[in-house]
Amino acid sequence: MKKIAILLFIAVLTSSSDCEGPSKQTSESGAEQITFDFKFPLNSKGLTVEQSQIEKRLKVTTDPTKVLWIHLIALDGKIVRRMPVVSKVTSSGKRLEPKTADGGSGTYVLPRAGNGYRTTELIQPDGTYGDSDSYIYWFDPQDRYHQWGTAGGLGYLLTDYPIDLSNPIDEITGMYNMSTKAYEWQKQQEAQLRAQK
Repeated sequence: MKKIAILLFIAVLTSSSDCEGPSKQTSESGAEQITFDFKFPLNSKGLTVEQSQIEKRLKVTTDPTKVLWIHLIALDGKIVRRMPVVSKVTSSGKRLEPKTADGGSGTYVLPRAGNGYRTTELIQPDGTYGDSDSYIYWFDPQDRYHQWGTAGGLGYLLTDYPIDLSNPIDEITGMYNMSTKAYEWQKQQEAQLRAQK
């Protein structure tokens, strides 16, 4: 009975009209955090543009039958190499197990050889822990994937189609000439990988 009375008391306190929501942040100059009278548009799946981009990226980069193309670029702009990549590239910061584990202060129980241990780290949607190297990604008007980043002293461009970085046909828009033979080869490789699964 005491527990019910305490819960009712807490419910009354939290529903009181004297309670205010979280306060706005204010900078040292006195500028306040603003709020918008704007709702982000949603697509037909009920997703924002950011949510949709992340979903599309995951579909491209988690398909085990997909062939991607990595274009290695020296930081002075010279093309070093272009090569096919099966499925995706993986950052060295990704791990199969968390870095921190303890006897009980964490919240996530992980089985290990019949015993459990706890961690406060969240497992990612792809089943890994840790972080990827920083990069940006986008989809062009033909819905092709592009990812730009740096790693190991090189810049790289990762795409889901082969492009010819040394002979752009339109440097302003970044639309590049795609080799028909390379495209056919990619489709053949993807078909063979799907047949093996």
